[in-house]
Amino acid sequence: MTDEERIMKNERIREKGKATRLRHASMRPLTVELKLDLKCLNKTEINKLHLIFVECRWLCNHLLSLGVESFHSFDTGTRDITSLDKDGNALERELTMPAKFIQSVYSSLKQDMKAMAARREKAGKKNGKLKFRSSYDSIDLNQYGDTHWICFGAYGNKHGKYRNTVHIAGIRRPIRTYGMEQIPLDAEFANAKLVKKPSGIYLMLTCYIPKRESNEGMEKKPDIGLDFGIKTTITTSEGEKFDISVREQERLKGLQRKLARQMKGSRGWYDTKHLIQREYEKLSNKRKAKANQAYHDIVTGRKLVVMQDENIKGWHKGLFGKEVQASALGTLKRKLQSNPNVLVIDRFFPSTRMCPVCGHMHEGITLSDRVFICPACGYTEDRDVKAAKTLLLAGEHEIACTLPEQKRTPVERMSGFDVSYEAWKRSASKPEAPSSSPG
Repeated sequence: MTDEERIMKNERIREKGKATRLRHASMRPLTVELKLDLKCLNKTEINKLHLIFVECRWLCNHLLSLGVESFHSFDTGTRDITSLDKDGNALERELTMPAKFIQSVYSSLKQDMKAMAARREKAGKKNGKLKFRSSYDSIDLNQYGDTHWICFGAYGNKHGKYRNTVHIAGIRRPIRTYGMEQIPLDAEFANAKLVKKPSGIYLMLTCYIPKRESNEGMEKKPDIGLDFGIKTTITTSEGEKFDISVREQERLKGLQRKLARQMKGSRGWYDTKHLIQREYEKLSNKRKAKANQAYHDIVTGRKLVVMQDENIKGWHKGLFGKEVQASALGTLKRKLQSNPNVLVIDRFFPSTRMCPVCGHMHEGITLSDRVFICPACGYTEDRDVKAAKTLLLAGEHEIACTLPEQKRTPVERMSGFDVSYEAWKRSASKPEAPSSSPG
């Protein structure tokens, strides 16, 4: 290929990529998790697929061992590298995986280094360096049609031999997948990630689908406030309570005791360790499922959801650390904060002590008092439900005092709570919420 032909080819690729990005800007991204069914492969092909992850780890550690100049001048066509074995001895390795995977590992490390340099420049101090990896469990597949491609229909065989399969570069045989029904028919495929988990190998496929109006025919629900706690992890202002905690099973504890009795590094030790990793994956999936279900029940059909910026990280170190770790509060909080209809109230707002009727501060309430009784007006309510209602009022007050078309002063609103809330906001010293005593 001449230089002129190469320039024309690169120009066509650049124009095609620009058109694709412009088209995807008007679409909605969707990530689908597909599990690979390795039973359709022979032993050689399965070993080759697992060897790709091993070679990526070799290459990653080899690149990290290079100097700055050698790293930036690294040729992605290189096949011979040097890596260390488990005893720390240098070994010469030869890479057999496709060139696209070598480029993927190299570009991924470059992005990590750029992100670390930007963080270092922003913080104004050193923040460590990239460490050698004991495993490489995620490989970027950045070119659909080259590194991977999907087959929905049947081709090559009248019986549909290749229906609902995925093709991975370096593996000649198509691989059956589970979860293909999640992909809409009008989806446009993009990049993907090949992920190795204790339960198997997955393909995280990114698709782009047309944007659809999701509010059509949806039941309208009133605004709601949320209070985070321990005994009942989520309490709403409507009195509904969600328990999104999943504790460790006895099987997991038994496997951990078994691992402690085995010789480290033996085959049985590695087998038990793999079973423990599978149990932790199941536990994580259950917690994510509960958090997703609670998020759907809370957010769907509502224009306003008010929550407090609780210090979940601080709760882990407190008196109820084990209970917090067994819940999915952090996952749910992160999902709620990313929703534009969710309003987050300041962490130090006294939602537990402030009365939602008169705005009086009940300074004598303790953690053991599960019923709130206002000394000023006699208002009585469950402690967690009252806190959720107080947060909802605070959120409505914030909106009413910031939107131009609804801007009203606390005096015009004629509410004791609004006056008390404004006084708290103007106070020089805000009361601190104890990080070790949630709810």
